[in-house]
Amino acid sequence: MNKPMSAAAAMVALLLAASGCALFSSGSADAERISAKQLEGMLGRSDVVVVDVRSNSDWNGSGSKIKGAVREDLSGISGWINRYPRDKILVFYCA
Repeated sequence: MNKPMSAAAAMVALLLAASGCALFSSGSADAERISAKQLEGMLGRSDVVVVDVRSNSDWNGSGSKIKGAVREDLSGISGWINRYPRDKILVFYCA
């Protein structure tokens, strides 16, 4: 039997689904999509955490990594999502 997702994990799943990084199928969410240019302007801000949730093969095969991004395994979301303060802007990317 699967453990239920926490509310925070469900919100992240919705954000990921809205950005094309769907792991879970959930309802709709009001998640803002941002461009690479917008993200570039946010890098280095203390209120922004960039989370790289690309698959291992995509991450290992990529020559591009965002400096300062935190790498997380999307399949283990319920184990790590509560580490991040709710007063931060979490930006997830998968491609």
